[in-house]
Amino acid sequence: MNYKINAISDFNNDGEIHIKESNIVFGTTSKTSESLPNPAELFLGSFASCMLKNVERFSLLMKFKYNHTVGFPKNVGFPLLGHL
Repeated sequence: MNYKINAISDFNNDGEIHIKESNIVFGTTSKTSESLPNPAELFLGSFASCMLKNVERFSLLMKFKYNHTVGFPKNVGFPLLGHL
């Protein structure tokens, strides 16, 4: 597989990731820390997306059906990692 991702950030402005036809804006400044996802949240979101993709993939291979699945419950914490 080949992946092409472009990420940019200018001084004192938030960052942006370009993947295929998607543009994802993420927070790198204190002025958007409450409104935009930070890099750690994007990483956890990516991990959750991988889990959900595997549920979909294995449901076909193992022939089971589901209606709904959740990658992470809301407000999940990782106390072993400390505060990010």
